[in-house]
Formats: sequence, structure tokens, C-alpha cells
Amino acid sequence: MPTLVMNRKVLSGRNLLLNANVFATKKPSLFIPNAGLRFQIVSKSTSRGYASKADTNKTKSLARRRVLNVLLTVLVPYTGYAFYVVTGASKEINLRAKELSTIEGEGELTNAGTLIKYSPLKILNRYENPFEEYRMQTVYEFFFNRVVEVFQRNRGGIPESKIEMDSLMPIHKPDWLPQTAASNHNHLSTENNISDISVVTSENILNQEGNGNTSEIYSTWLGQSCNFIYYNGLKIITDPLFSDYLIHEKYGPKRITSQPSHIDKVPQPDVIIVSHNHPDHLDTNSMSKWTSSEVLWIVPKGAKKFLQKHGVQNVIELCWWEAVEFKKNKEIYHISSVPAMHWSGRGLLDINESLWCSFIMTHNKQPILFHAGDTGYVSDLYKRIKLKFGGGCKLALLPCGQYCPEWHQRPRHINSHEVLSIMEDLAVKNVLGIHWGTFVLSGEYFREPKEKLELLAQWKGKSERCYCPELGKTIKFD
Repeated sequence: MPTLVMNRKVLSGRNLLLNANVFATKKPSLFIPNAGLRFQIVSKSTSRGYASKADTNKTKSLARRRVLNVLLTVLVPYTGYAFYVVTGASKEINLRAKELSTIEGEGELTNAGTLIKYSPLKILNRYENPFEEYRMQTVYEFFFNRVVEVFQRNRGGIPESKIEMDSLMPIHKPDWLPQTAASNHNHLSTENNISDISVVTSENILNQEGNGNTSEIYSTWLGQSCNFIYYNGLKIITDPLFSDYLIHEKYGPKRITSQPSHIDKVPQPDVIIVSHNHPDHLDTNSMSKWTSSEVLWIVPKGAKKFLQKHGVQNVIELCWWEAVEFKKNKEIYHISSVPAMHWSGRGLLDINESLWCSFIMTHNKQPILFHAGDTGYVSDLYKRIKLKFGGGCKLALLPCGQYCPEWHQRPRHINSHEVLSIMEDLAVKNVLGIHWGTFVLSGEYFREPKEKLELLAQWKGKSERCYCPELGKTIKFD
């Protein structure tokens, strides 16, 4: 035995390899030198293999448990929340319909009925849509559609050549104001600021006296739903957007068309109206630029706090059917908040904490400007708005893009057919189709909204009164 132990100590690496090969083909024998050593080596290797497999299985099991815990602690409660919201909204809509039936007959519309049917709705301290046409978008649908978008090739059909893009989407240098106003622009921007600002109800507007006289209105489309409006000395910006990136330079989305004007070259507005707080309707550049108390911001209920965090001083919140009354050059104006079918939020945690709306501006008891923001189509809503404020609105800014796929987008956005339906429901004189050609946010070809709307308008004999503007081009409407 002493000799055997000595041999174990002096074994070379080559002997170990040879002995391992022998061991693989022959049964070990106690009479073969180094046999005990070979058994010892194999035994340790096998035990390490079994231990490694056990550790791997244990890690996989822990990972599965963690995933299951996430599902149980996040998705299950969220599913319950979504179910509660949907059933709660449906119940409230049915209750309102019953109450409405006591004051309105079939096909009848009244102002009192409008307030019953389309007043703001809150569930669990968040705003919801009180419309039968609305379908709630859950996070499941939202992320499913984002995954589908990943596999779409050349989404939006954007041309690679800048020359081709410029020919398809011409960009003009804005005129902003009529010549007479432009010559006095510096004077008007420092004096004759708006004054006597107050919040009133829509009933107060209807009771105001007015001579019916109105002026021409000028509109300059700057991309998405951002427009510069000039009317009778009053300067308004709708849904301000002066950024090249929607979220961030790293993450995009990036504008597909250039800005017609840098924000520093835009005349200072008297009023900025914001339909909701989505990043493509309210950007941080605008909030940083117009913080002065000379500029009045009109926003939906619940959005004021966000603007104040960015330094904006002069902000008024409106609920549906409320209005801001103010004076400019001794003339009285009203900007009223009216319902829209959409949603709000700049992230997952603040969804629907603030309201969303459309706006209608009146002067001398006449509707002058309707700004829809973002909305789906509601069969009787715009007829009710016309009943309340009157027909013959000079100009309606209606979104006509971001509708594809319709199963996903339709409850929150309108298509070209519905633009013409709203034009008829409101009985407006002129319509500009906006909210397209700026970012790729949906699946349709980027020029399709323009081409469809203008073709449909031509079929209906409205091509001169309903079309899509060119970027930066200032258009006059009498």
C-alpha cells in the first residue's frame, strides 16, 4: 500500500489522460494501479454536474415565481380596475339616458338635455368618457398595438429623399397677420393686452348682447394641431407644438416635416388654448417660452398644475360648458370648453387625471372658431353644440389623421368621413383638416388623410370650404 500511495503522488497529467481513456472502455479493477484515483476523479465531476443542474432549476423556479408575483400584484388588480371603470361608466350613461328621456322626446335636442347627457364623468377620481360610442383602451391594447407597429415596414410611407418630401409637403414662411396689423404688431403686442378676465357659464354667453358684426379670420397651420389664429386684433395659438421630437431626442418620435417657423419668430399670442395634455398638443418649449402673465393659457380642468410646474403664470382651467370672458381693444370675447371623446395623460401614472375638451370662440354672440383638438365622433354631440352656440361658425379646425388601424384608433380619433359629418352637424362655413403630416403616430400613409378628405369634399361639392392647409401658409376666411 505505501507503494500505491507513492504512485498516486507522482502521476503525470499524461498518465491521468491515458488512464481516463482506459476507464472509459474497461471496468475498473482494484488490481490496476491508479484505479482508485480514477473513481475519485469521476465521482467529483459527476457531483458537480448534478449540483449545477439543481442550481439552474432553482434559478428558473425563482424567476417563474417572480413573474407570477408581478402578474398577481399588477395585472390582476389593473384588470379589476378596468372592469370597474367600464361597468361604472356604462351604468352612469344608462342613468343619464333614463333622466334624459323624461325631458326629451325621440329625436329632440334641448340645452338642458345636453347638460344632463354630456357633463363630465369621474370614476375613482379620474375622468372618463360619458359617450355610448366610446370603448376603453386598456394597457393590453395599447402595448399590443405598439408591438404590432415594430413589425411594420416603412410605416407611414415616408420618402427617403428630402427633395421628394419637400415637393409632397411644401413649407411656407408664415405671414401671421394681415398687412395692416403687421405694421402695428409691435405696438399691439405691448399695449391693448387682454383684460377683465373671468370664468362664466355658457348660459351667460347666450344672454350677452351683441350686434352680430364679425371680422375676417386668419389661420396659419404650424403642424399637428398647432395653429396661429388672428382675428380682429386678437392672437391665439391652439395646442402649441414647437419641438422636433415628441418625447425625447433619443427616443423620438421625430418630426417628418420641418417647423415652418422657430418659436422665437412667432408673434406673442394673447391667448393659448390647450385641448389636452398629450405631448403632441402641448410641448415644454411652448411652456418655457410663454410664461409671462401677458399671455393667457386656457386649459382643461386638472391641467393647470402641470403648466405651473413649468413656470406658466397666467392659467385658467375650464370644465365642459364653462367659458372664459375677456376684453381686447374694448371688444368682448368668449372661449368655451365643450366635450370631446378622447383621454389625457403624459405617462402611465397620470392617465385621465385631467380633462380633455374642444373649444369654441364667440364674438358678438356669433361662433367664430371651433378647435376640436383630438376627438372621436359622437352622433349627436356636435348638433347639440350647434344648438347651444348657433351655426355658421367661420372656421373649424378638425383633426383628420391618426385613424389607422380603426379598431384601435376610432374611439379617440376621427377619419375623413367623420370630419365632413362634423362639418354638417355644426353647420360651419369652413373646415381645415389638421393633425396629420407632422409625426408618424399611426399606420396610414402620411398623406392619406389629406388626399381622402379633399377627395370626399370634392364629391360633396365642398372642396373650396373643406381642405387641408399647407404648412406655414396663412389663409384668410371672411
